[in-house]
Amino acid sequence: MSVTDGCAPGDLLYLDNVSPTNAHVELTLCAEGETPLGPFRSMVPAQRTRALSLDDLVDSDALTSDTPYSVVVVSDATMVVHLTQRGTPHPEPATAGSPVFPGLP
Repeated sequence: MSVTDGCAPGDLLYLDNVSPTNAHVELTLCAEGETPLGPFRSMVPAQRTRALSLDDLVDSDALTSDTPYSVVVVSDATMVVHLTQRGTPHPEPATAGSPVFPGLP
């Protein structure tokens, strides 16, 4: 399990599957004081990357642009999750990454 903080509408999550098997992934969006959104399910082929926009996961009316979200990522395979924040004031997008290990609640 991995928790990626500070996500906003328009941001991209890159799910890097570093294992030799397909990864079945569940993503849940959480914001303070709000009902969690999800889980959203996706599959990432073995040793491949899938890019997901928060806008692709959730109806745009359900996301508030001024609310920071955390995304909880659970996978049955070892992965690395990268967040690219496209709404930053800098010309280059901000990125951050964290590992996901299988079998952890």
